[in-house]
Amino acid sequence: MKKDVTSEPSVVNDILDRADVLWLAFQDEEGLCSIPMNFAREDGILYVHSGRDGRKFRALDTRATIAFSCAVDVKPKTSRDACGFGYYFKSVMGTAIPYLLPKEETVDALDIITRKYAGETLPYNVRVVPKTAVFALHIAKATARVK
Repeated sequence: MKKDVTSEPSVVNDILDRADVLWLAFQDEEGLCSIPMNFAREDGILYVHSGRDGRKFRALDTRATIAFSCAVDVKPKTSRDACGFGYYFKSVMGTAIPYLLPKEETVDALDIITRKYAGETLPYNVRVVPKTAVFALHIAKATARVK
């Protein structure tokens, strides 16, 4: 493992908790796909939501392993020569197995995501909730890189 890479849970969780966007990557019959998503982490599980149809739903509903990544504290690194340019960052990348939550658990899981972004639980459109699926992503492996 590189010197700036760790699987230390406290480092991985700090980055996951502070990241605004989680990039999910999967491969299906149409090929490779990478999607930015809202998400939240609780008790070692990542929660994401989707409509109950479409490519993303079908890919997650197969329970095939997906990849994910996110980054925080991204700052440009400048230099007096071209090779010195780059970024300072903290990132996480890993793999997970998605599980579709039962419909009766949808609102509770959506509340976890809502609290992350809004800081509180908010009401939902009653017409939209039945069309919404929430997946619990059980992390198989995750590493953090601090550069």
